Amino acid sequence: MTKHTYELAASIFGFLGGTVLSLEALFAVQRARSERGKKSVQEAVRKAQGVYVDDNDRALTSTYALQLLFARRLAIAGRIGFGLMTLGFLLDLIAKW
Repeated sequence: MTKHTYELAASIFGFLGGTVLSLEALFAVQRARSERGKKSVQEAVRKAQGVYVDDNDRALTSTYALQLLFARRLAIAGRIGFGLMTLGFLLDLIAKW
């Protein structure tokens, strides 16, 4: 790959990573609604005398476990954005080498 290709890829990955992180910040309202939905789910599970399970079919028995499940789901976009920006910076360093 040429130096110009690394610089172009660095700019693209940096832009995409910044876009993902910006969108995640803009969707703070969605996170608030998710929190409210989580409380509704907890109440419904209690009333139905059922068990709430995570993505791996493990029973969530505490409020803390349910908070962790929702936090993991929301953190995915942040990790993707961080990874894209890091890759962009790495390619930028390679281009300047």
